Amino acid sequence: MMSGIIKHLTTLLLLLSALVLLIMATTSHGAIPKSTLKMVEEVNIQGPFLGLVVPNSFEMSPLLQSKSFVQNKKLPYLDIGGRRFHLGKVGKDKLIMVMTGLSMLNAGLATQLLLSLFEIKGVVHFGIAGNANPELQIGDVTIPQYWAHTGLWNWQRYGEGPQNELALEAGGDYTRKYGYLNISYYSTNKIDKSSGNFLNNVWYQPEEIFPVNGVPEVREHAFWVPVDEKYFALSKQLEGMELPKCANSTTCLPRNPKVVRVERGCSANAFVDNAAYRKFLRSKFNVTPVDMESAAVALVCRQLETPFVAIRALSDLAGGGSAQSNEADVFAPLAAHNAVDKKMMSGIIKHLTTLPLLLSALVLLIMATTSHGAIPKSTLKMVEEVNKQGPFLGLVVPNSFEMSPLLQSKSFVQNKKLPYLDIGGRRFHLGKIGKDKLIMVMTGLSMLNAGLATQLLLSLFEIKGVVHFGIAGNANPELQIGDVTIPQYWAHTGLWSWQRYGNGPQNELPLEAGGDFTRKYGYLNISYYSAHKLDKSSENFLNNVWYQPEEIFLVNGVPEVREHAFWVPVDEKYFALSKQLEGTKLPKCANSTTCLPRNPKVVRVDRGCSANTFVDNAAYRQFLRSKFDVTPVDMESAAVALVCRQLEKPFVAIRALSDLAGGGSAQSNEADVFAPLAAQNAVDVVLKFLTLLTS
Repeated sequence: MMSGIIKHLTTLLLLLSALVLLIMATTSHGAIPKSTLKMVEEVNIQGPFLGLVVPNSFEMSPLLQSKSFVQNKKLPYLDIGGRRFHLGKVGKDKLIMVMTGLSMLNAGLATQLLLSLFEIKGVVHFGIAGNANPELQIGDVTIPQYWAHTGLWNWQRYGEGPQNELALEAGGDYTRKYGYLNISYYSTNKIDKSSGNFLNNVWYQPEEIFPVNGVPEVREHAFWVPVDEKYFALSKQLEGMELPKCANSTTCLPRNPKVVRVERGCSANAFVDNAAYRKFLRSKFNVTPVDMESAAVALVCRQLETPFVAIRALSDLAGGGSAQSNEADVFAPLAAHNAVDKKMMSGIIKHLTTLPLLLSALVLLIMATTSHGAIPKSTLKMVEEVNKQGPFLGLVVPNSFEMSPLLQSKSFVQNKKLPYLDIGGRRFHLGKIGKDKLIMVMTGLSMLNAGLATQLLLSLFEIKGVVHFGIAGNANPELQIGDVTIPQYWAHTGLWSWQRYGNGPQNELPLEAGGDFTRKYGYLNISYYSAHKLDKSSENFLNNVWYQPEEIFLVNGVPEVREHAFWVPVDEKYFALSKQLEGTKLPKCANSTTCLPRNPKVVRVDRGCSANTFVDNAAYRQFLRSKFDVTPVDMESAAVALVCRQLEKPFVAIRALSDLAGGGSAQSNEADVFAPLAAQNAVDVVLKFLTLLTS
């Protein structure tokens, strides 16, 4: 199967070579300026530092304004890559603090930039979180020993279950090890529970990671990521701290909040305001805090081998369903986000002094720890030498099986003096196609990995534009396997606000008034997909998920002031140039007996989407098509788009369709039938297509 995939990808490489030759001149914004890197070097002389990573400004401001934090008078902050890095001290310990913004992607990007540039000996991540443990209350502060990303899914097709192997499981891409969510189980109708829901099951997956001291481009997997043992042991000394229980003279909790070391926490790109899903997370994974960033910080620290700990104060019992003492809508002044009312904001700030108090204590405890440092000076010197030969076109590829045929083709001429550079767990390949100089990086699967690799590429090297390519599921039944799509817009369709049962389109989402969430982009009604034909009026406790735009922080924007992006356009010039690819001749036969009904074609389409979900479910694929009019559906392109948008780089994404996601079509669109299409003589086909394109 894998060899078949590799051979099929020659079609995509053919198109890539053609597009590279088309894109010759474009505006280059360059890597991080030399003047900034010089300032970073001067800062690092004063290190090492403890790194503080904070999701939002309202969580960061109380620390910046507290007496415990002493700002660096000479250089209070540095603005790099759309992020502001605050310099200062708590006690005798030197700190660098960065605000991430909401979501796994933003948290990962900010953490990577912090650890790549500065001499950081350890990371403390802190903020507020939803609570999955009804035994705790608002204001309690949790310190989990393990964190997991519970938003990376394989969405199983209807009719299959725990006994059925997942798509791509045999090759090690996916697993049934960590269990699944059975959507029909949450039907309000007992008959529905037995008849099922067309959305079926979602299986939880580990992240691919590429450790800085591991084998380049050889993935490892991580689901439960442990915090640093020493940090966790030290945190036990915080358990007796006295914390305030009142936001003001009239609004108090039943008891004083406490510091609790717990076993597990989880993160995903979902704001969980749904009790059924909160209960599932608790029963399945035994988690306490539920948030949208901590696991990304954990994964980046794991990859870059930097010790970390995460502290999360509980803001509510996620989705409600408890006594008033755990209802966020009653105690909003204690943890609410971006409230307009000044009185409410002052209440929040007073309550959040809990976190700086804890943080100050922990910082004073953590004095000596192993430091892995920033990117070595010797490596940065090599990067500087490489950039003298630029600018380059950046190629971003999800997996090795998609990248290898290009590396092995005659069209790609490797840089003989320096064929590659290994930085931060990524390998950057240097070479040429035609006269255009290239730097290519493999990302690994998922939005987080794609964003991290793209940011590192654009931050270090003089890149004039990005071409992202790979295979994708197909949401458009009018197209077939082998067709190659070039969308004009990309969206991340995996950032959700999960609405509580009983609420609907007429109800404002939590934090909507403050601009954190919106109903603009619509929702998925889970109960609509009940498989029970006689009663479509039954509901599902999982209710609705609302699609949200990403927060972005533009490199030339106002520091720490977010913008929002849902549909991200590719570069206009690149998209216009890609029209010349539409007549490319592509093969239709895998062998003498197995052919597609027609030759595959290159199609410029309106929209594509990405999420941390492998979509093997026809109902969800049909929803994405009808709701968003998307064609390719993948797990990386939107992350590349968002990073390029933030760093103001032109980009285009090319995705060859590997299947009709979730099946349900004629055989001509079934990947399991037409895998042999890509199986014949991979090397010969790759060379033939690349020769045709470059002649």
